[in-house]
Amino acid sequence: MYSVLLVDYSRRMCRELEQLLDNNRLPFTITDSVSSSNAALTALSQRDFSIVVVHTDQYDTAGLWLCHHIRKKCDIPILLLGGRDQFRLVRKAMTYQVNDYLPSPVRPAALLQSLRGLQNRIEPVSMKKSPTIKPTIQLNGKAMDSSHVIRIVKAYVRDHLNEEITLKKIADMLHFNCAYLGQKFKTEEKTSFNDYMLKERMKKAKQLLLSTDLRIYEIALEVGYRDIDWFYKKFKAFAGSSPNAYRRQKAHTA
Repeated sequence: MYSVLLVDYSRRMCRELEQLLDNNRLPFTITDSVSSSNAALTALSQRDFSIVVVHTDQYDTAGLWLCHHIRKKCDIPILLLGGRDQFRLVRKAMTYQVNDYLPSPVRPAALLQSLRGLQNRIEPVSMKKSPTIKPTIQLNGKAMDSSHVIRIVKAYVRDHLNEEITLKKIADMLHFNCAYLGQKFKTEEKTSFNDYMLKERMKKAKQLLLSTDLRIYEIALEVGYRDIDWFYKKFKAFAGSSPNAYRRQKAHTA
């Protein structure tokens, strides 16, 4: 069982997170919950934890300050949740090598996925294979593990699929050269940024087709397509059938 230090500035996350862990039988337990940065640093100095979950809610500055000071002391995995100014949080989260960031409102499915992704990182060293050397990205003159950057880029894509997303927009937001970030993304993910974004959009479109009664144009908008004809073309090329046909086929086989 992995121990979690929950830093919950709003004092509203503890019960919700405990229920999520219990219901899904994840190997995490909240061994301490605090509501201030100083209390969190004190707890970290007094006992060992496997992961720190920081729920900023409306306390962005306090949460980022804490991440900064944790990183000055150790490399414990940090999961940052919530926040008002997502662009600022993403930029700073990269600087402090936060392992993952989930914007508000935090979706339970996304939180579960993030926690499962952190399990491998916090396994006992004796259970791990020899680590491979990850490519690095230069940020403010310092080399950092590119996987940190790419995870945050992917999190941004997942949570903004209904918007117009371009690599240049994200690169500008993070103060990176667009071509440089694209190269690092392809190295890390073994696919281009555009192909990854298309896959995520089509995956969500399929899910909406099967789990909702939304009209096709509404689904197109939900996954970032303002041109319905272009959405039809991209979906058919990806799935092998039109959105309507895909919905009918899956309904008949259910």
